[in-house]
Amino acid sequence: MSGDLFAKVRAYESYAFRQELEAQHLLPYFRVAEGPPTAVTMMGGAPRVNLGSSNYLGLSGDSRLTSAAHQAALRYGTSVNGSRLMNGTTELHLRVEEAVANWFGEEDALVFGTGYTTNLGVISALVGDGDVVLCDAADHGSIVDGARLARGRLLAFRHNRMDRLETLLRRASSTDAGILVAVDTVYSMQGDLSDIVAVTGLSRRYGARLLVDEAHAVGVLGPDGQGVAALARLADGVDLRMGTFSKALGGSGGFVTGPADVIDFLRVQARAFMFTAAAPASGLGAALAGIEIARSAEGEERRERLATNTARLRVALTELDFDVAPAPVWENGIEVQTPILRVPAPDDVTAARMWRFLYDHGVYVNVALYPAVPRGQAQLRLCVMATHTAEHLERVVDAFTVLARKLTVRPAADLVAG
Repeated sequence: MSGDLFAKVRAYESYAFRQELEAQHLLPYFRVAEGPPTAVTMMGGAPRVNLGSSNYLGLSGDSRLTSAAHQAALRYGTSVNGSRLMNGTTELHLRVEEAVANWFGEEDALVFGTGYTTNLGVISALVGDGDVVLCDAADHGSIVDGARLARGRLLAFRHNRMDRLETLLRRASSTDAGILVAVDTVYSMQGDLSDIVAVTGLSRRYGARLLVDEAHAVGVLGPDGQGVAALARLADGVDLRMGTFSKALGGSGGFVTGPADVIDFLRVQARAFMFTAAAPASGLGAALAGIEIARSAEGEERRERLATNTARLRVALTELDFDVAPAPVWENGIEVQTPILRVPAPDDVTAARMWRFLYDHGVYVNVALYPAVPRGQAQLRLCVMATHTAEHLERVVDAFTVLARKLTVRPAADLVAG
């Protein structure tokens, strides 16, 4: 007689831990937002400085994007009710693809329903039997899942260890395998940068194709907000660039841009594109407006404010003795202010209590606990926005100041509001 399929649920360690946190009112997940993810968001019946959203340029909730989304929904409806392959392609989808290709200086682009399905579809379509995909161990789950879904082999190298990447490339290139290297440019949990110069150079040396995930860099870094590859002046050395509209650009959906023949292949081979409903017009209308702003003088001003806000908060937290990593430094010695700050915690329970303390003091942050991160690497993640004001950041620093004092003089179990 077969076992109970659901037995693993009751035995799942993280499920029991979640129940324990919930019983203590420490569960940091599934908080209900009562408005748009702006610099201050209503949550739990109170306004909280929002450091948990990837709304880096502060465009989500902007009246221009809201109006664009409204107009698109009026014209095309609330859902296209079909896949892009069948009846789900609208004129708006094509306009967004044209705008993306033009923005990145590429031949063509393809819009997916989400950033996650973009990586899932692209990697699984390109990496076939006998092929190899090489991933950084810190790559986003969508890259890893796309590689697992592909029919080829997945090989991972330690985070930003270029010697390990070269070893794997050397072995793979000694066979007839097609090789894809897939890396984030800004890593979503650590906020650090890929060694894009070395990755690009090694990929070219060993005949591998290179896909970079610019999800946390599009609109934020680089000339015209094109991302890290453009910042490093290596866009011509990258084969495919992936991004999402749902972070800095304030819309929804994901995209990949690159050579026209590859994009056309993906249109009829990427299952995550072909067999799901297309992105709704409202999100794409907002994305188109977001792209226009990101590429304008206003977009540059927002990027400058974002970098200033990030640097200010990084310095303040470091002065409070939180182990925040310094800003990544480019080869020319220039600091690159990625908008993600990682604050390590000693263990999962303390991380949850730190989150709750900040939440009760009007500051919302993200928390990463095992198994989202390896054991012993629990952390708070702070995502800064261009629209955070000096007053907002002062409120954040005030809350962290009290938290630092409590962490120093009292046990973690006593981390409560008051």
